Order: sequence, then structure tokens, then C-alpha cells
Amino acid sequence: VFVAARRLEAARALRRQYPQVDVIVSDDGLQHLALARDVELCVFNDEGLGNGFLLPAGPLREPWPRPVTATLYAGRPPEPPGQAPAFALQRQLAALARNSRGESRPLADFAGLTVEAVAAVARPESFFAMLAARGIAPAATQALPDHYDFESFSRNLGKDNPLICTEKDAVKLWHNHPEAWAVPLELQLPPAFWELLDAKLAAVCPRDRAA
Repeated sequence: VFVAARRLEAARALRRQYPQVDVIVSDDGLQHLALARDVELCVFNDEGLGNGFLLPAGPLREPWPRPVTATLYAGRPPEPPGQAPAFALQRQLAALARNSRGESRPLADFAGLTVEAVAAVARPESFFAMLAARGIAPAATQALPDHYDFESFSRNLGKDNPLICTEKDAVKLWHNHPEAWAVPLELQLPPAFWELLDAKLAAVCPRDRAA
């Protein structure tokens, strides 16, 4: 994993240190046009384009449709421009939660317990809804701003009650609350998506080179 203020610098540093790398995946890289790309995957959540406005009035970082057509779409996009295929994306919580010590526990164990849940993601309510879908009804929930640092976080319930969080939030939450249980989010795409992605990659990255 390489991180830099500019994606192009990160890609160049990666290639210098690991010249054998054939595929670079850039998260949130659609707008970083200085970084050449062979495949673009545009992912939408359940809200699609939302109100259609750009930040801060809406959820979009650039106008839709985009000037550059993506290779693949996943989630619930509006009508994709051009001939790019779109694939349904299923989201669900993993069957196991883990704590700061790396221990795992079946998520089903928390059903019926007095649980507190916290989420500092773009849509906290979706995390709470997915917990409910797993049979977990938290006695207390805290929906915090996205990228919240958790330094001033305080629990509504005592430490004797399980605290459940997203896997993303656990990185910051475990510093002061190592008792929290993190639940990973699993994304499922149909086999046809992976077959098409493999074909796109094979076209620009021959297998004899990867070998």
C-alpha cells in the first residue's frame, strides 16, 4: 500500500520499489487524471446520484455524466453512458466480528444482548440497518461524522455491554476503546463481473509478463 498527496507520485514510488507489479489499484482515483488508467470501475451506493449536485450542496465530486466513460459500473448507477456494463453490488456484514487482540466472535452471538453500536461513516444508518438484518437491535447507537477521530468519544452504555463498530472506525476507536468489536463489510459481485474484469486486465497485462 502506497499513500501520497498525489496519486501519480504514489504510483511512481510503488513501481520504483516493486517493479514486478503488474496491476495498481487506486481507491477514489477517478478524478486523478494525471494517473493513466487502463480500467475504470465506478461504484455507486444505494442513493445513486443523490440530488445531482456537486459538493457541498450534494454528494457528487464532479458533474454527471463524466467526461470520461468508465469501463465498468457497480452498485446502483443511473443509466451508464455509452456501452459500459453495470453489475449489481450486494453489501452485507461479515459473519464474524473481531476485537483489538485479533480474536473473532460470531456476530450472531450479539443477538439478544444489550449492545451499543457506533458508526462514523458516510451513512451510519446503513450500518445499523445491516446489524438489524443480522438480528442485532442495539440498545444505543451513535451516528458520528464521517472520518471522526474518536478522541473525544464516550460511550452511552457501560463497558460491560458489547460495543460494535465498523471495521473502518476500529482503527481509531481501538486506541481508547480496545473492547470494541469491529464488523467487516463484505461486498459481493456476480461471477460475470470478475470474468469481464479478468478479460480487461488480460488485454493490457499479458499473463506471460506476469509470470
